[in-house]
Amino acid sequence: MGNLPKVLLLGDSIRMSYQPYVTRFLDGRALVVGPADNCQHTLYTRSSLARWIDELGEPDIVHWNNGIHDSGHNPERSPAQIPMETYRNTVAAILERLLAITPKVIWATTTPVHPERAFRDTEWSWRNAEIDAYNVVARSLMEANEVTVNDLHAVVWGHIEEYLSADQLHLSQAGQEACARAVAHAVSAHLPAGSAP
Repeated sequence: MGNLPKVLLLGDSIRMSYQPYVTRFLDGRALVVGPADNCQHTLYTRSSLARWIDELGEPDIVHWNNGIHDSGHNPERSPAQIPMETYRNTVAAILERLLAITPKVIWATTTPVHPERAFRDTEWSWRNAEIDAYNVVARSLMEANEVTVNDLHAVVWGHIEEYLSADQLHLSQAGQEACARAVAHAVSAHLPAGSAP
């Protein structure tokens, strides 16, 4: 396994749920690794990145997302929502650090919540319009730096009833597999020639 390209997956619980499938889809073609902990919001990812790289080793390819934790309103956090300017600046700082390690960075858009999921001030809640706005900001940064964008938001949105679980936020098994296939396909573009997943 030592001669296989190392693929680092960064992201929150959405990433954690599809990572085992990515590992399976890229078996024999890449060594897939990711932090054991949830990468949470951008500020946590930025402060933890050096530790994760030290633990997992420098990757050849990075597939990365931050967004659900940043765009959500968490009444137990101050600020309840990570401000857009903070998000933009922190994504830019993380990207700069990752590009210093490898030019093969892939950004994944943040997946939506179900349109019928209620927004409540008393619990962690999301608005799809805000998820979309955070996605626009991140995408503009990626395009300015010629970073590939893997549109997982579109993958889930197109089959939202099937791909979201009962909590209308996390991925169902079908959603995990679909996102994992999209991730494996995006990563495959940076792997040695071989059959795509």
